[in-house]
Amino acid sequence: MRLLPVILLFNACVQIQADNSNIVQDSSARQVRVPRRSFNYSLEISTQVVGFDLMVNDFEVLLVNNGANHTTQVDINDWMISGNNDISITVLWPDGIEFNPGLGSATFRLFSNTSLVREFRWPASGIPDIMTSYPHTFSDTFRSSGFPRVMLDRAERVISSAGGLPRDDQEEILAISAQLRRAFIERNMESINELLRAKYEDLATARFNTVAEIRAEENAKFRELMAKEGFTVVFDGRNRFHSAAGDRVVRLGQGRIGFHEPALIFSFRENRRTERWNMELYFAKIDGNWVIIR
Repeated sequence: MRLLPVILLFNACVQIQADNSNIVQDSSARQVRVPRRSFNYSLEISTQVVGFDLMVNDFEVLLVNNGANHTTQVDINDWMISGNNDISITVLWPDGIEFNPGLGSATFRLFSNTSLVREFRWPASGIPDIMTSYPHTFSDTFRSSGFPRVMLDRAERVISSAGGLPRDDQEEILAISAQLRRAFIERNMESINELLRAKYEDLATARFNTVAEIRAEENAKFRELMAKEGFTVVFDGRNRFHSAAGDRVVRLGQGRIGFHEPALIFSFRENRRTERWNMELYFAKIDGNWVIIR
């Protein structure tokens, strides 16, 4: 997952055959396969009055719950896997505005590069009484043929049928997140890069990019952030675990019960105001080891 502004709540890879890839060398001397062609999946969004909650494969990508009109495009490669992908969009009526369905509308169009894959509209056509169409959730599955195989495809199912995560796994996740917090506090880029190495590799695959380019992009953001006045990492000492992607991913949060903040919250001063950035941490168990993924 990427470093996201606070408005965003929340960041997939075919085994590339030799005749469909180039070999490049990154700075760590590891060979990285780069597909010659890429697939960019995006959602084109246009809303009037209503908000929405966008989820891809159980990951919350974007939540907008105010009454403003929105026109935007969201790339969703970072949350995708090879094969079948689940998309869910819930239309939200904003707080503080009396429900009047005649005021609101929304259109969501899913694209693969420039090809339209799905279109969702609210109010939904064919419903005579608009009141019955809200609240409404659009749920669908689309197949990403040719999309590369990512780490999430290899992740173990870690959440038990009872919804619990074994204590040993919890402690390992907490230890990794504590190391990352400390690395940011100490502005230790070498440690940050090592702890996020699997994430960089996963992002490079999902974005059809090189690991070196992803690392450089992320490092530039981190250095800019850490150079800001009053930079610090906010943590209240209490962690919460949440499952995602069919119980194969653990989202680490913090905060009070019922109010789950992201695992990393960066605070700084800008234009005489205290600002913050959120960084979600998602963990997957790959080949028996816990790593931070997209």
